[in-house]
Amino acid sequence: MKRLRVLISSHEFSPYQGSECAVGWNIATRLAAYHDVTVLCADGPAGHRDAYRNAVSHYLETHGRIPGLNVVFVAQPETTVRLARANRLAMQMTGGIGWQVLYYIGLDAWHKAAFDVARRLGLSSFDVVHQLTPISFRRPGFFFRSGRPFFWGPVGGMSHVPVALARVGGWKSHVFEKLRSLSIVKDIRSPRLREVVSSAARIWAVTGEECRIMNEISPGKAVTMIDAAPPSHLKGYVRTFVGDKPLRLCFSGEHMVHKALPLLLHALAQLPKREAVHLTVLGDGPERRKWMTLASVLGLRNISWEGRLSYEDALQAMGKCDVLVHPSFREATSMVILEALGLGMPVICHDAYGMKIAVNETCGITVPFENASRSIIGFRDAIVSLLDKPERVGQLSEGALRRAVALSWDVKAQEIATAYHTASVAPPPSQERAS
Repeated sequence: MKRLRVLISSHEFSPYQGSECAVGWNIATRLAAYHDVTVLCADGPAGHRDAYRNAVSHYLETHGRIPGLNVVFVAQPETTVRLARANRLAMQMTGGIGWQVLYYIGLDAWHKAAFDVARRLGLSSFDVVHQLTPISFRRPGFFFRSGRPFFWGPVGGMSHVPVALARVGGWKSHVFEKLRSLSIVKDIRSPRLREVVSSAARIWAVTGEECRIMNEISPGKAVTMIDAAPPSHLKGYVRTFVGDKPLRLCFSGEHMVHKALPLLLHALAQLPKREAVHLTVLGDGPERRKWMTLASVLGLRNISWEGRLSYEDALQAMGKCDVLVHPSFREATSMVILEALGLGMPVICHDAYGMKIAVNETCGITVPFENASRSIIGFRDAIVSLLDKPERVGQLSEGALRRAVALSWDVKAQEIATAYHTASVAPPPSQERAS
C-alpha cells in the first residue's frame, strides 16, 4: 500500500481518556502504520487547556515517538474559552444541562482556527484530509472545503429516542428528547450537511439509520462504522453456565435517566424464578437512590450495588459476571458494550443505534426499541432464554470474543487506510474557504 500524506482534524485527542479522545487517538495513531499522518488537535478542552498536549507529551516521552505521526496542537480560541465559562454558569443554573448552542459556537471557532493552521501547513501538499472528531454530525469542521479528497467519520448523533421511551425518565426527559429530536431534524435538513456529504469521498456512519440518511443525500458515500472498540489489553475468556448457580448479570454505567436501569429492574421482577439470577450494579449518579428504592419496592433482593469503582476494578467486577445487560435508551455505541465483548461476555441491549451494529445474533440478544412495556418484556424474555438453554451463554461468549476482534481499532484503521486509496490524489479545483 502506497503511503499517502494524510491531514486529520481531531478536536479530541488523548491516549489516556475514553470517549471521543479514544476515537481520535486510537484511529490516528494506527493509521500512522499505513500513511504519514498529521493530526490537528485541540490543546485541551476549553475548560482545561493543555490537558491533551500534556497527555500526548507524557505518552510520547514514556513510550517513544510513533513513526509516521505528527501532532500539531491548535490552541482553543479565546472566544471558545469565554463561551465555555458561560456554559458552566448555565449548567449551574439549569441543574447540569448546558446550553448546547454555546458549545457549538465555541467549537466552530476552534474549527476555523484549525483550518487556518491547515492552510499554513499547505493543504495542497496532502493527499487526503479527514474530519475525525468530534463525532457529532452537527459540526463537521471545514476540511470538506479544502479542495482535497475529503473523508468524514465515524460520525453520528442523528438518532431519535421514541417518545414512549423518552417518557420513562419523567417530563424533563420527555421535553429534553423532544427538543433534541426537533433540533436533529433541523440540522439534517440543513444545506451545510448536504454540502458536506456531497463533498465526501467516503463517510463512516455510526448507525444504519445515519448511513441511510447520508446515502439519500449522496448515494454510495456512507458505510457503517461504530465509534468505539474493545480495549486491546482485555484478556477475555469463554464463559460457561450450566444452570446450577444463579446467572450473573451485570449493569455498568452512570446512574442517569437515559441509562434506564428501571427497565431491567421491572424485567427481573417478572422472572418466573427471581432467585435464578443475580445482578451486579456498577456506577453511581443522580438516579441511584431512586433506583435502589424501586428495587426494594419490587422486592428484588438479588442485587449487589457496588457503586463507583476505578476503571480496572470495574472491569474486574464485570469479568466475574456472565452477561452484560445494557437497557440504555440513548447511546451511540456504549464503551461498556465493547468492554463486555472484549471480556467474552454476551450482551443484552436494545436493537438501536450503534448497539444494533455492535451486537448481533452471534454475541448477544437485542430487544425491540419501541416503548417501556415492550422493552421490559424483551429483557425478561432474553434472560429467560439463557436460563432455559444454559449452553447459549457459552456459545454467545465465543461469539463475543470473535466480535471483539472484528470491531477492533486495528480493523477500523485498516479499513480507513485502504479507503484513502479509493480517492484520487489529484486535487480538484481549489475551493478553500472557511465561512
